[in-house]
Amino acid sequence: MKKIGFLLIISSILIASCKDSDRDTDTSTNSCTDYAMAQSYALDAFKIVHQAALSSKGITNNNLSDTTTIFGCDTLIVDTTTNPMSITIQFNGVCGNSGNTRSGSITATFSNKYDALGTNVSISFNNYTYNDYPISGTISYGFNGIINTIPTYTIAFNSLTFKNSKERYLTFAGNQTIGITSGETTAKFTDDNYSISGTASGRAFAGNEFNSTITSNLSLSGNCNWISSGVSTVTPTNKVPRTLNFGSGCDNKASAEIYDISYEIVIP
Repeated sequence: MKKIGFLLIISSILIASCKDSDRDTDTSTNSCTDYAMAQSYALDAFKIVHQAALSSKGITNNNLSDTTTIFGCDTLIVDTTTNPMSITIQFNGVCGNSGNTRSGSITATFSNKYDALGTNVSISFNNYTYNDYPISGTISYGFNGIINTIPTYTIAFNSLTFKNSKERYLTFAGNQTIGITSGETTAKFTDDNYSISGTASGRAFAGNEFNSTITSNLSLSGNCNWISSGVSTVTPTNKVPRTLNFGSGCDNKASAEIYDISYEIVIP
């Protein structure tokens, strides 16, 4: 009996030691950083297409304006004669705006008028780079109508891929809902505010996979490069979940909590 009791004590010590070791060594935040970057960059493409659609004659039932450029260093190429209709946002050289640089082009196709209920939009990229990160893959979304006074879209990120300067890849996929909580009455996206919910998954630049769930709706301002507020749970494979809090206000900082310890992250 004494021997059994001794073994139980030793086992308890070993289990406690393993738990302490896991807590001490599980401190990586790269999945949170890469998720936050992919989420912000993917939504940037949605913002650009949204403004281009509202700014192009013939794409919507009620045109809010008609222009040939969004940033002044790009050209909108609009085709309303084909089915589906399309807009290509062609960036002329390296297009700089609000601290961001873009090159290449983004093309969006529309199954119907942009503001018609049920219209489906498909976004693709051609030699597109955002802040020196080449981006490929597709984004698709549909207009669900006005829900609780808010224009609402269901969006799917389809295997988006980002490449960094070390030739490593970040992949991102997800299904989310976007509500435009204010600013929809103008064609400028700089006065829009978005509320985002849903899930995503991916593989970080370092190679580890992760899943994410938005637990408190993310907020994004049209004139901000990053998520402004909200909380996501990011779970890397074989690791405990991280609580990613975007804080409040427009900046590239967020905090990742692991085992009750908070780490600051900086979003590219």
